[in-house]
Amino acid sequence: MTADRRVVIVGGGIGGWTVASTLRSQGFDGGLVLIEREAACYDRPPLSKVALIDGSPLSALAFADAATIADLRLDLRLGRTAIRLDAEARSVVLDDGEVLHGDAVVLATGANARVPPFPGADLPGVLTLRTYADVVALRAFAARSVAVIGAGLIGAEAAAALRALGSEVVLIDPNEVPGSRIFGSTMAKYLHAMHAENGVDVRADTIAGVAPVAPAGPDGGRLRVTLGGGDSIDVDGVLVGTGITIDTTLAAGAGLDVDGAILVDEDGRTSTPGVFAVGDATRARFPVDAPANPRGHWEAAQQDGRAVAAAILGRSREPRGAEWFWSDRYGHHVEVVGDVVVRGREVVRSGAHPTVFRIDGGLLVGASSVDDPNAVRAARRLIDRAVSVSIAQLTDPHVPLRSLLAGA
Repeated sequence: MTADRRVVIVGGGIGGWTVASTLRSQGFDGGLVLIEREAACYDRPPLSKVALIDGSPLSALAFADAATIADLRLDLRLGRTAIRLDAEARSVVLDDGEVLHGDAVVLATGANARVPPFPGADLPGVLTLRTYADVVALRAFAARSVAVIGAGLIGAEAAAALRALGSEVVLIDPNEVPGSRIFGSTMAKYLHAMHAENGVDVRADTIAGVAPVAPAGPDGGRLRVTLGGGDSIDVDGVLVGTGITIDTTLAAGAGLDVDGAILVDEDGRTSTPGVFAVGDATRARFPVDAPANPRGHWEAAQQDGRAVAAAILGRSREPRGAEWFWSDRYGHHVEVVGDVVVRGREVVRSGAHPTVFRIDGGLLVGASSVDDPNAVRAARRLIDRAVSVSIAQLTDPHVPLRSLLAGA
């Protein structure tokens, strides 16, 4: 019986929300409290892919409406912030002084946008993109000029969205081919070329600082971005998309094992029994060199949530397949599965857009595609089932990947 139990979840992103919804769907009938500092529990990936372009209301991004939240019997504390965790007592203190006790506590504290300490980083008009409020602020620069600092996932998607809004965009990144560490060199080069093809002024350079062009007006005035190479660019706004900083404040303050992220086992257990963690804020305890989840992949956080819900219920977690994520830009949909950077060798299948594979010892270990989700779907099954493949099969556009699954 679980009716007399209570679970307190800190953070209403996809990881925290999945813990709550999975517990209910799996028969947990105890108390569920979810603390979210924003005005709703909502999906983050559409912020840079959709909401920035079409101005979607927050309600359109929310995981559930009021009726669904009521059906879940979810005690949702919106606009509240957890300021302290007592891990041994399994209690959370909110910013209004309320103390919430649970039989289990789940930390889904995520990450914050990282802003390098360049001069002028705190000026009005220098923005980040991590929340719905950030989208609202950035949409004020539609059809105006914007410098985007950083051409990773967020920076690249935001640059494309701003171009769709009619903005003049300068995209600045110190790497000649940004994204190689997540897409692999061939796909990263192909995707990065889309910016110039769509009218973006691409600069391979660093940022020396940002300063007002003239005395600031009501909206902050124009800004001058000085590059490391000495050039300067005058724009209406600046978007900093240089990655994230993992939020371990609660965990570290409570004495949990933290090493750049909250250390957890495969079920999301932290170093204190009864306290779990999911999503961007976590890193697997073993192996010791396992990376955190700093790329913020949506599905990885969702799977974390399901694993933690299973652990709380005393059940076995679902097996995980190869890691998968996606990106959208300039009307194109990009998907990646598995390891497309490190293991094996790269092979490319030609077509309207390249499909890129990594093969290691006769096994497919990674794949990426543009506007061909079926290819990645088939590749994922080939990876998860460890089906033997050949370079000739992967590079031949006349060999459907699905056909390689026959007899597996």
